[in-house]
Order: sequence, then C-alpha cells, then structure tokens
Amino acid sequence: MDWNSLRDTLEAACDGGDDSTAEFAVSAAELVASAAGEPPDELEPDARDWVETHGVPDEELVELACRSMKSVAARSDAWSERLMDLRYRLGDVAAA
Repeated sequence: MDWNSLRDTLEAACDGGDDSTAEFAVSAAELVASAAGEPPDELEPDARDWVETHGVPDEELVELACRSMKSVAARSDAWSERLMDLRYRLGDVAAA
C-alpha cells in the first residue's frame, strides 16, 4: 500500500460505491489523518508502522480524504455518526 493506492480508494468513495468501498475509504482516510498528525485515540500497530514509514501526506490527499468522508457520511445517519471524529480530525489537518 502506498499514497497512490490510498488516493485510488478515496476517489472511489467520492464516486459512490457500496459499503465495502466505504469501509476501505474509511481505513485509507484514517491513515491519511494519522500520517498528517491527527491519529485516532487507538491506532492499530500495523497502521502505526505504515504511518511511521510513509511520512506526511500532501495537501491534495488530505483534501481528497475530507471529500471522500463527506461522501461516505452522506450515505446514512449511522455513517455520519461513525465518521464524526475522523471528519473533525481531517478538518483540523486541512485547516492547518
């Protein structure tokens, strides 16, 4: 997995897709947020290792992660609630 594969996953979520696409996009957005300095309270060890070896994402990728999570959150109230923290963290990164 690299930045380009994360970009592809996030773009797919912006284009719609099913719940599986949304799940992959959430994981990708978590990696972007974490690598940009806004990890969740509990980051899986494999994700932490990935973040530590890939550096900081570019601004364009952070913006794409924000847009894709907006698209996923619009799927339902349940998705919206689930993604509230991640969207907040991505917004902090994008605003910086």
